Amino acid sequence: MSAIPNIWLSQSEEDLEKQFGGSDFFIAHLDGGKIPTLRQFYEEVADVLEFPLLTYNLDALNDSLNDLQWLEDKKIVLYLTNTESLLRRERDPLKLSSIIQILDATAEDWKWVESDEGTDRKEFYIVLEASSRIGELLKRELIEFGYLNERSNK
Repeated sequence: MSAIPNIWLSQSEEDLEKQFGGSDFFIAHLDGGKIPTLRQFYEEVADVLEFPLLTYNLDALNDSLNDLQWLEDKKIVLYLTNTESLLRRERDPLKLSSIIQILDATAEDWKWVESDEGTDRKEFYIVLEASSRIGELLKRELIEFGYLNERSNK
């Protein structure tokens, strides 16, 4: 993979700590085992990222993730564990793909924001606990990803 990916897979909490354990990172943890539906995903992400307004649709999620001005932190890690269970009860299996695509695009968008655009620049990282389900989804959707333990060694 040529470009630096926006999505990182973590094999362990230790990998996450090595890469993002410093005090300058805000790690927003979502437990996929407690998020069986899209609506619960919206509620959980809004809670951990302190969204000022909660609306239950993908456009509002995208807009909120591309703002984040209410957070003082400049470096934000959205860390999803138990990815094998994430959105398991959702009727439409494409919803998980939509969420991952939005997260990928958001992380990419934040790479190009300049502080002089009236927006405080953030560094936004997506870390997913590695699972066969997530690995297959990323490959099927042609979303570039890397492994945190590889990033740590660079």
